[in-house]
Amino acid sequence: MNSIKVVYQGALQQQVTHLASGQQFLTDGPLAAGGKGELSAPTDLLVSALTTCAMTIMALKAESAGASFNGCYAESGKTVSMEDFSVVKIEITFYLKAAYSPELRQILESATTEMCIVGRSLHPSLEQKFNFIYQ
Repeated sequence: MNSIKVVYQGALQQQVTHLASGQQFLTDGPLAAGGKGELSAPTDLLVSALTTCAMTIMALKAESAGASFNGCYAESGKTVSMEDFSVVKIEITFYLKAAYSPELRQILESATTEMCIVGRSLHPSLEQKFNFIYQ
């Protein structure tokens, strides 16, 4: 069941290893918590997990409909409440192809909320705001 190994490196930095592939990256504590702010913080990984999960689901849906998803991208961010010590909002803007039909657009937009395992696993009080720009 173990798939991730995390080793504390000091100064609020941690080395994360994906055990199956050996791929590694470092995280850093946020500036507000005394970290250096040089690397992604754990809350950034939460935002990345939701964004990449939604993008993966949309890519699967687009490609199964015969449409290329290459070149589509997203930009995302978060709002953190230091009073509650929680992420209270994640906002993602998806930049998708203008050539997508209205039917495919509906499929992709619905898939982000109906099929994204990460999004469906987050607490309901965390606001997930998705914006779609077709260009």
